[in-house]
Amino acid sequence: MTSSGTYVRVMLFLLLAIVSGASAKPVASDSTWWWPSSSSGCTSPETRVEWTTLSSQQKTAYFNAELCLYAAPARTSIPGVISRYDDLVGVHSVQSNTTDLGDLWHPTGQFLAVHRYYVHTHAMLLRRECGYRGPIPYWNEVPDAGAFANSTTILDFGGEGDESSSYLVPSGPFANLTVHLGPGMTNTDHRLTRKGDVKNSVQANQTYVDAVMSTTTFAQFQRSVSSSLHGAGHGGIGGDMINILTAPNDPLFWMHHGYLDYVWWKWQGRNQTRIHDLVGAGNETGKAPPTGFVATSEATKLYVYELIANATVGDVVDTQGGFLCYTYV
Repeated sequence: MTSSGTYVRVMLFLLLAIVSGASAKPVASDSTWWWPSSSSGCTSPETRVEWTTLSSQQKTAYFNAELCLYAAPARTSIPGVISRYDDLVGVHSVQSNTTDLGDLWHPTGQFLAVHRYYVHTHAMLLRRECGYRGPIPYWNEVPDAGAFANSTTILDFGGEGDESSSYLVPSGPFANLTVHLGPGMTNTDHRLTRKGDVKNSVQANQTYVDAVMSTTTFAQFQRSVSSSLHGAGHGGIGGDMINILTAPNDPLFWMHHGYLDYVWWKWQGRNQTRIHDLVGAGNETGKAPPTGFVATSEATKLYVYELIANATVGDVVDTQGGFLCYTYV
């Protein structure tokens, strides 16, 4: 980490915000089953699954847990937060637009790593604070490329917005949902919106996936994901999802970034070289500190305001490394 005074001020701001937030409490005495300690290894990883493989009962349980986070009060002091779900959105928003160092989460070497840990953080809040015991799902976007309006996953989450209603989510568990952060740089209560874009969604197709998977270094892989699959989901859904600061307002965010994590996991395999390859991946900050850029490394810190414990890139590059413990099907 750089010793720059500017960078230190930003990190102190993040740490002060962390201290002001309360730690989450487990919902049951046996709730540690889903989060192994780093010393316990990963002998029985949980399996994350594609959304459409869930039963109707499992989908309902997932939605109920998500709505529980929307209903629970915030525990951090991030400006504008009202609900526990807002705490999650706020963590993303604040670190995507720091004053002196720019975006710490997107044009950086830790882009995929920090979003992997962020998706994990969301999953842990569902479990710890809302009692969710089902599998953590992701959205397989390839079959829906160019036709998000007909996607089973998007329809289950309420469908695309209707132009006649200013693109408000029309149905399902998140219809008429009021979100509190964004849009843009300001926080104004507004209804959740989706404004699909077919041109963007086409970039989720197999041709783009094949191009991503054909890369041979992590730096190439991350750049390829960022320039194609990442934008396909955000732009293809549109509405709240295209705001880089507060895209997590839309619960489809977790489905989309779960998918990107699945693609990364698949590219990594159990190849230790790929798992630990950060050469040329990028820097820790979007803007250069006075002392110059610092390359992302396994020591780079990942801050989630102690919604769960903070981590490092090295903690999360391996989904079966012990700190994390999951695979995909």
